[in-house]
Amino acid sequence: MYLSKVIFSIDNVSDLHTMATFTRFLDTKRAMGKLVGSVTLCVGSYKGELEPSFMMNEVDFNKFIRGTDWIDDQQSILNVPGDVRQPCTLEYLASGFVEAMHPMVEVAWSITKYLDGWTYVPATGKYFTCEV
Repeated sequence: MYLSKVIFSIDNVSDLHTMATFTRFLDTKRAMGKLVGSVTLCVGSYKGELEPSFMMNEVDFNKFIRGTDWIDDQQSILNVPGDVRQPCTLEYLASGFVEAMHPMVEVAWSITKYLDGWTYVPATGKYFTCEV
């Protein structure tokens, strides 16, 4: 579904060259009109660890990212349904196990210090989680 999103990080995301190569890869897909939706740069906390992350349409993720070496060493991805009243799912890539989470909700920055997992979207200045 076009409204469903995937939030994920890439391997070696803190390396400037890797980040530049990945964003150039995605921007080339965008420029060629191959992406159904846009890609949003995010900052996330996964199990209490901060990391740059990306949010993109599920169909684009499945077509261009899933199964590639960009995410070989990633433990999981977060699936966010188009209907935000529905629960998110955390998909463990190695095993295929899918863990049900709560629906994605906006939270105040002050709440994030109590959460293991959250996403900040710089473009909107908002914080989100599916832990509560």
